[in-house]
Amino acid sequence: MIEREEMQEVVKSYKEPVCLNLGSHSALDAWQGQRNYGLRSIIYVPKGRARIYLQNPMVGKPGEYVEDLPSLVRRDLIVVEDPADIDKKGSWRAAILIVDRYPDIVKYVDDLIELECIQIPNRAFSVYVGGDEYCSVIEKEYAVPIMGSRKLLKIENRGEIERDYYWFAEKAGIPYPKSYEFEVHKNGIRFKEYIDEPLLMKAEHAHRKFEREFIFAANSADLEEKVEREVKLGNLDREGLENARVEQIVLGPHANFNFFFSPLNAKREWGDVDDAFAKLYGTSIEEARVHLANEFLSIDERRETILDGLRRLPIDVQEKIKRVPSFEVTCHLAMSLRESLLKDVHRYADAFLLATLKYEPPGIIGAWCLQTLITWSKIPGPAVEYGLYDVPPGRETYMHIPVTQDVALRHGGGTNVHMGVGSQYANAMYQRRLSMGDRIALEIRRAMKENLLTEIVT
Repeated sequence: MIEREEMQEVVKSYKEPVCLNLGSHSALDAWQGQRNYGLRSIIYVPKGRARIYLQNPMVGKPGEYVEDLPSLVRRDLIVVEDPADIDKKGSWRAAILIVDRYPDIVKYVDDLIELECIQIPNRAFSVYVGGDEYCSVIEKEYAVPIMGSRKLLKIENRGEIERDYYWFAEKAGIPYPKSYEFEVHKNGIRFKEYIDEPLLMKAEHAHRKFEREFIFAANSADLEEKVEREVKLGNLDREGLENARVEQIVLGPHANFNFFFSPLNAKREWGDVDDAFAKLYGTSIEEARVHLANEFLSIDERRETILDGLRRLPIDVQEKIKRVPSFEVTCHLAMSLRESLLKDVHRYADAFLLATLKYEPPGIIGAWCLQTLITWSKIPGPAVEYGLYDVPPGRETYMHIPVTQDVALRHGGGTNVHMGVGSQYANAMYQRRLSMGDRIALEIRRAMKENLLTEIVT
């Protein structure tokens, strides 16, 4: 296991860190943030995806007006096939490293350390470089400092490891969908008892390991029938079913809440605010600062193929279509939330963060995302704890509840929607356009200036 202390020793020698990005997922947002805050960038990518970054170059100095784009690209951007060809003392600001396969980056660890690289993790990094469900390659072989939580990347592999994000959600005491047990057999699954409520199966796709199959059903018998059909079509296999999760369907809009936990801000004084927070919510000053450092930046929602197209058809046509809809994430849209609900989002996000701090220290660092379904439900506690003061004692109280259905412990995939325009809540706090990519770069720049890079890496 690569321990945090080892990576902290590495960055102590860094004079000008270079941000290292796997070219996929949210790399464009990360790249533009690094350009905006004057940090050098390297994007490593196979030739099949290289055109994304060749045709969307993020060049120029911070705040520089881009008029003659080719001239700035020629000045700032280099393209290489070996990191040994990158001269750290050169005038380049960004480099595109062409690799045969994403996992090839591991063999360049020594060169990357020489270049003073810090990896910015995203989901594609976890999947393509991770090696297995435990992200063993990242945890044991990829000895490059990561701005984020090296040991928490694997918890997104729900059902494949013991301490997945549902485990942490349970420890945090926050709502998440109830799950149901089932048995796997040759042609599909079988429940021990009939379940008379809508269900959702989440399983790894048989061929596209980066994607998950989502199967909706009216009840357990309906789900058994649909799973058998998907097995016959080759979309599901036994391995995927054995690691699958069947859970209750939570009815409500999908909302991804993008947070950034700043270890630097968690150790700062906040004046009256940290004192007031500690007094109001019964915490220590130190814990109050942890809550305040868990910055809420933005919200986005998903649009998924093929589901989104089906929704646009008249209901009589939908009913006659036999094809089971797939749910591959295709795009994201920005959204906002009813303001009174933000208190519960903050509370649940903070509880999850504190659970990771307790059970997998140092816990969350930097970018992360709490993915929820917001439903109308009976609250699991006294009304006054939810800010409701006009409910008679003993009466059942219903209100909107964000139910955790997924957690991303790295740069989220939906933040590209805020690239160039910023994140609405972060923009308001920071009085500037600030996407997640910007916020990551800002933290690195601050840590570099204050000689605190050791605080933000694992």
